[in-house]
Amino acid sequence: MVLIFIGVAVALLTALVVAARNGAIRAERHKRDTLYAWTMTNGWQMHEGDVNTSWRQRLSGLRQFGIRRIVFSTVHGLPVTVADCHYTTESTDGEGRSTSQRVNLSVFVARLPGGWPDIEVRNRRMGSRFMRALGRQSPVEIGHAEFDRRFKVVTADPRAAHVLLSPALVDAHLRNQAPPWSLRGGELMTIEQGRLTIERIGPGVQRLGWLAEALGYRA
Repeated sequence: MVLIFIGVAVALLTALVVAARNGAIRAERHKRDTLYAWTMTNGWQMHEGDVNTSWRQRLSGLRQFGIRRIVFSTVHGLPVTVADCHYTTESTDGEGRSTSQRVNLSVFVARLPGGWPDIEVRNRRMGSRFMRALGRQSPVEIGHAEFDRRFKVVTADPRAAHVLLSPALVDAHLRNQAPPWSLRGGELMTIEQGRLTIERIGPGVQRLGWLAEALGYRA
């Protein structure tokens, strides 16, 4: 009787696992099909599966980084790519047990014409703020005390940083109206936490276009 009970329990557990997996597969197919239908309606194109993009090297420090799919088009004269991405984090509890978690990202990239310096603006982590409090500054500071306290600018061309980070853009960062961004090889990138959905595309591309104009791009 005990063996029968164990067998039934194992069978039920297996059935639940299979049902959950099948449900996840159906949900992912629905996301794919919904996004594809949106691209067909709005004149975009879609590529399904991982792809070796020119910008993914910037995210190579993320563990098990991958791309599920990308959509791309030309928006106001700029080639724009939007990607549904993911990576894995791993943590260890006090008893030495490791736990992995998948983190989702929506990545927005626009290729700007002409020559542009490589530069990145990101929020300072607490550790960075602490090191700066000890007198260890980031590679570039623009001379605005509040901005330099809250944001880290990384570039090999400090003069270009002062040109690109106009007073209007600095003010937008301080008001949390500008996202963290990076510019490398003429490709402007912003990243949002969470899965890519059709509801994210319009606002994300709009922010990207606004940022390009704030940096000096003119269509």
